[in-house]
Amino acid sequence: MEAIRQVRLTKMLKAEEVKDDLGISTVQLNNFITLKILNPIFLGKGWKFSQNEILEFQEKYKGMNLSNYALAKQAKEKVDAATSTKD
Repeated sequence: MEAIRQVRLTKMLKAEEVKDDLGISTVQLNNFITLKILNPIFLGKGWKFSQNEILEFQEKYKGMNLSNYALAKQAKEKVDAATSTKD
């Protein structure tokens, strides 16, 4: 059984950690970055992702299919449309 990682909203995750946590490939992670689904910050020696952003991503995209670029783009458009109607 894997150890449960403690969530610290200020802790930044490396790309490898995000890929492992979400069970996605490098291509999928790059798609999410290109589509601005995830927005890493360059710190130190590489790109980092906030744990809070990953948690928000999981909530916003719950139940959606993001398995390829086209589906991820459609999901992003749905999330953006839903968000803009709330404002």
